[in-house]
Amino acid sequence: MKGERTLWRSRTDIPALEQRRDLKGLIRLLSDPSFEVQWKAAEALGRIGAGGLDELHAMTRHRQVPVRIGITEALGGIGNPESLPFLADLLENDRSNEVRWAAALALGELKDAMAIPFLSEALRDPDKYVRYGAARALLALGWSPGNEDEEVILRVATQQWEEIAHRPGIPVHLLIPYLKDKDPRIRIRVVETLGKIGGPAARIGCDLALQDRDPEVGWTATMAFSRTDIPLLHLPRALSRRERIRKNPYVASFLNFLFLGLGYNYLGKWWGFLLFQLNVTLILILHLIFGPIVPYMVSYSVSAVSVVHTWHLVGKMPDI
Repeated sequence: MKGERTLWRSRTDIPALEQRRDLKGLIRLLSDPSFEVQWKAAEALGRIGAGGLDELHAMTRHRQVPVRIGITEALGGIGNPESLPFLADLLENDRSNEVRWAAALALGELKDAMAIPFLSEALRDPDKYVRYGAARALLALGWSPGNEDEEVILRVATQQWEEIAHRPGIPVHLLIPYLKDKDPRIRIRVVETLGKIGGPAARIGCDLALQDRDPEVGWTATMAFSRTDIPLLHLPRALSRRERIRKNPYVASFLNFLFLGLGYNYLGKWWGFLLFQLNVTLILILHLIFGPIVPYMVSYSVSAVSVVHTWHLVGKMPDI
């Protein structure tokens, strides 16, 4: 056991690996379970400098997300302009939003104006973290919006909603695409901003928000409509067009039949998992007393009744 701990320490001795310029050893630690080991390894790679650039550039295609993040951080720490195309490729094409976010920040660390076009495009990324990282990197490079459209996009990326709402002549159409953002909190802020801007231009956005599957977004749009001169009688019709979400009765019934309680848990009933645990415990106790057959006969008899109850319960649940 002591020998195993000694071997682990030698493999994670980051100062020693850095002193030996052991790039492979440090890169391996980027996928270590410990977050502290990961970021210390990334810092060490950054301190090694340009001597390991070629190997680091090649590792930007690594299949593991933590490794790509660590490599990206190291390249940002090194700050060599030769890394720009590799970081730009990660920013544009990586499937992980964390990697794209790290790539945006790393591009800002390069202090190279050639990164500005890539970062400007990233202000429209579908992920709010990537947009924020791109905005921070652009500001670090001394970039400033060249027109009103760029100003709005930058404010959205940095979550400065009040600044948007109180600027005269805001091009409202730029806010509409953010009503499709995957984060409902972003969609809510967009609707609130449209409500403050008001006027005919904001009507389209509020109408779309009423159809949002998230009930909080729809309610926010309902409250905002009063400031966009939309007749209140229009609200029921708009709300009726929203996407309906209903729990699947087949899934709930199937779960309750095979695993009594989990079907209720699927339906959002807090006591469903407790029922599942109770059922398992009773099966084990009855198994010790009566053998393997009787417990399951009793359990499935009860779960068969729960299937009927589950089906009716789903039918009474309102659409969300």
